[in-house]
Amino acid sequence: MIFDHDELARAVLFFNDAGAIVKEMHYTEFEAILDNYVPSIDWAGQTAKSVCIDLDSKLRIRTAIFFTIGFNAKGEVDSTWNIPLDQLIGSAIRGPDLGAGPIRLVCASQCPIQYFKDSLWDPDMRSGKNHLSILSKAALRNKLAIQFREGPHEPAQAGSPPILNNELLEQKISGELRKEYASEFRNQTAQLLKDQRLRAATISNESKKSIASLKVDYSNRIEEYRTIIAEKNRTIEEERERNQALKETIDGQAMKIEGLREYFEHKLEKAEGQGAEHIHSLRDNHQAEIEAKITVATTELNEMLQMREVELMYRNEQERQLRDEISRLRKENEALMGNTNEGLLSKMVGKGISFVSYQPGAGHITIPFADIADYMTNSVAYAAAQCGVKEALYKAWLDHYQAPVCSAIDENGSICGENVPRITNPTDFHSGDEDRCSAHKEIKSAGSLKVVSG
Repeated sequence: MIFDHDELARAVLFFNDAGAIVKEMHYTEFEAILDNYVPSIDWAGQTAKSVCIDLDSKLRIRTAIFFTIGFNAKGEVDSTWNIPLDQLIGSAIRGPDLGAGPIRLVCASQCPIQYFKDSLWDPDMRSGKNHLSILSKAALRNKLAIQFREGPHEPAQAGSPPILNNELLEQKISGELRKEYASEFRNQTAQLLKDQRLRAATISNESKKSIASLKVDYSNRIEEYRTIIAEKNRTIEEERERNQALKETIDGQAMKIEGLREYFEHKLEKAEGQGAEHIHSLRDNHQAEIEAKITVATTELNEMLQMREVELMYRNEQERQLRDEISRLRKENEALMGNTNEGLLSKMVGKGISFVSYQPGAGHITIPFADIADYMTNSVAYAAAQCGVKEALYKAWLDHYQAPVCSAIDENGSICGENVPRITNPTDFHSGDEDRCSAHKEIKSAGSLKVVSG
């Protein structure tokens, strides 16, 4: 494309996860993609990191906006994408100098409109991977064949300044050079400070994201360990009760056998005066009866164990059938909710209407059309997913957020109720720690979890 010498040429470049440019296009081509006239199959079902740049007649970058854009399975732009690039360019903040003075830069760490901060990304400022340097080189390569018309030539000056003597000329040139060097030094120092601030801001954002991810992972692990420990405690308690019942049964059978032994020994003592054959017969009968009693006791115990196994199998089968029934009902409910007023919702989305809901901890959430059924089914689970935590943890945090008091139960069955600091972020909340006063905390120190079993 050909532009006037005083115009700025606009282009859009796409980066991959390795930090390399994989696609370049004119802004008019990008507008065709936004209008879904030309689907982008290469990015189907993905979210692309993109940069919108403005170039002057010497192919130097004057403006750069680092934004993300999502595509659906057909390669069409996500219908919820609504970043106003022109508005962001108009209010952009000065950034590093890429050869034509400080550029106008918009990124996640330097966003003039905070509402769109989550839709932007930060360039990598590290040496060897600097995205700004990569963009400058790509602009000079000019793969898009951008051309500019030549500007009008300035007319030559009619006269020339009078000739000064050497001393005055030397003083004048020396003064001008000092002023020019001082001004350039101040500008370079100021620009260097701005570059360092931008680099520090990008590093800080990356650190915050990493810390937030570690917090979520830590919270999830704590909840998983608590669930495992509770399950183990339940299993141990059940086994203890079962062993106690079996022990009582065995003790009862042992007492019966002991009584039979004493009875037959007494009969043997009375029959000592009789013949040896009669004694031998009694002993055989005694041994046979003891073995029969032992067999009966063993059979009863085996039958009890088999009955327990059958009960467990029947219970598991009932649970499986109930889960299948719940899954089927949920699917029917989702189908009914998806079909109800679907035409009206589609028309509303087509008219540019967005569905926004405020949820504690997640703030204002823009709900895509495809997620409305999930939100209506369980808004709490949807808000927990937006916060990056599990539903159980989010519910516990919500109870704490609505009433920040100690939830410990004392020996009388009453809630402690002492005021505790309110935790405003679900990822920073740990049940049993932040919702407890100092006297009832379960987690005494980071990384240690005390479990008391009965």
